Amino acid sequence: ETALGDEQLSKLRGIVANDQGRVSIQSIDRARHGTGHTQEDMFLIRSGSLESIRLPDAVIWVETEQEAEALISLAGEEGLCLIPFGGGTNVSHATRCPSTVQEPRPIISVDMRRMKKVLSVDEENGLAHVEAGITGSDLAREMMEHGYTIGHEPDSIEFSTLGGWIATKASGMKRNKYGNIEDIVQSVRVVGSKGIMSQHQGNSATAFGRVSTGIDLSSLVLGSEGNCGIITSAVIRIWPLPPCVEFDGIIFSSFEDGLGFARDVAKLSSFKPASVRLLDNEQFRLGQALKREARGLAFIKEHLYRTLSRLTGTFSSDTAVCATITYEGSAADVQYQKKRIAAIAAEFGGFLAGASVGRAGYDLTFAIAYLRDFAMTYHFLAESFETFVPWSRVEDLIGRTKDRIRREHRSRYLPGRPIVSCRITQLYDTGACVYFYFCMNYENVPNPSRVYGEIEAAAREEIMHCGGSLSHHHGIGKLRAGLMDEVNSVGYKRSLMDMKGSIDPDNIFGVRNGAFAEYY
Repeated sequence: ETALGDEQLSKLRGIVANDQGRVSIQSIDRARHGTGHTQEDMFLIRSGSLESIRLPDAVIWVETEQEAEALISLAGEEGLCLIPFGGGTNVSHATRCPSTVQEPRPIISVDMRRMKKVLSVDEENGLAHVEAGITGSDLAREMMEHGYTIGHEPDSIEFSTLGGWIATKASGMKRNKYGNIEDIVQSVRVVGSKGIMSQHQGNSATAFGRVSTGIDLSSLVLGSEGNCGIITSAVIRIWPLPPCVEFDGIIFSSFEDGLGFARDVAKLSSFKPASVRLLDNEQFRLGQALKREARGLAFIKEHLYRTLSRLTGTFSSDTAVCATITYEGSAADVQYQKKRIAAIAAEFGGFLAGASVGRAGYDLTFAIAYLRDFAMTYHFLAESFETFVPWSRVEDLIGRTKDRIRREHRSRYLPGRPIVSCRITQLYDTGACVYFYFCMNYENVPNPSRVYGEIEAAAREEIMHCGGSLSHHHGIGKLRAGLMDEVNSVGYKRSLMDMKGSIDPDNIFGVRNGAFAEYY
């Protein structure tokens, strides 16, 4: 039941011109907005166990910045807590409600997806001013109609929003060419408890390439996870659609060879292809199982690969790995990059397997979330978790983390063998982002989601012990908040708390994510 009274609900509806469809206390809306996309969220929904977590007391869909301002004002007057909501694709419990012990006030989920307009496109300066509630797929489509790309393509692009990308400090698959979200976003507008926060002389449609005007608002908001206000719009960089887009797949006989290849590609600086991803053996085989049957030239290439494997014994189906490459740019740029990549691949004994293999590996990324939820029907729980790792520690960290997961699984006498795999997804001069995937059978296992969570927490502990980061781009939310003391010093933690108290003195945005999990 909602904790809101009739008068409070009436005031909420008044903010949206009494549009009955834009304020809901229905169970299904509250459930969807009080969960995300972790395995635990999906398990709770599918097992009918949502009574174990707190859900928001109401959901409101705002359409304008003025409505957001009015809502925040009402929250201050009525003692309400607000949690901004984008696409709901978080895997960190970021949209979960704090318990009534932590947060006794009624909680309102603020759905931003009606704020989805492209406000302006500045072709001369390569900028677009966009409302924060637009989904990635809609934004990409609208920019394509103008002849541009946003360059940001996370796994969740179908549902995640621009505001969500900013709030979690997201990264996309093509960051080699276009950068991470902090490179793409040029300025932001945020409605906070003290009013609209913006910069650049109040001209919301423009942004400067670089300024030296003190602490930057974008830096303050990136990774803020809903703790500081409601992101309403942003000016982002856009690029002309690349005239040439090509895919390739390169097969290596071992993960060590593939890792050497990835490390050398990372040294190419601006000449790196838009996306370079290294799939370990388990993921490579899954991608091959899911791709369409090869025909024509692709069939011939696959036949040659299998023949080569039998004749040389170099490539084994039990050890081979695959790098998937996406090239974007002018035809000349792409051809130059392909030559450089082929030369590096040859140094590590790589076999160029063709575009169909590369495309299958790239597309597998978008299918994994659907596969995970489908597998739950057959008593399998699965999840992904990521980290940034310095090059000097990548191989050791991957080996130790996989081993830790298997040991934790054995120690609990769980059925079957776990599927443990990884891929390298983003390359940097100093290291790489590594994704781990863990899948286990939970048939006849008591409290399986909790058991899974314990093993995942052990894996995260191992990752950090081996020199990996707490997160590369998924964010912290509430799921990993307990480890933030290993990230932030005591002095910095205190300073963040004081900053939060200044920006949001009444803690209207009391979502308690990340460093603010224990906000006093």
